[in-house]
Amino acid sequence: MSERYPKNVFESKPNKPWWSGDPRVEPFMPIVHETIKKYVTDSDHVAEIYNRAYEAVYKAVVKYDGNEKS
Repeated sequence: MSERYPKNVFESKPNKPWWSGDPRVEPFMPIVHETIKKYVTDSDHVAEIYNRAYEAVYKAVVKYDGNEKS
């Protein structure tokens, strides 16, 4: 392997188990987003918290609706 590029420069993250834009989840997210922005100023932190909240809402919808989007 060439030493031109350092090893482990890119970390791959696992595929997310949810999809943005899911019409079953979207109606619940504006209030979550506004509340996060009210208390968190770092945009990276806002995105991370929002994504975890979206994932949690998605999992709840799938669990109780049973119609997982593929």
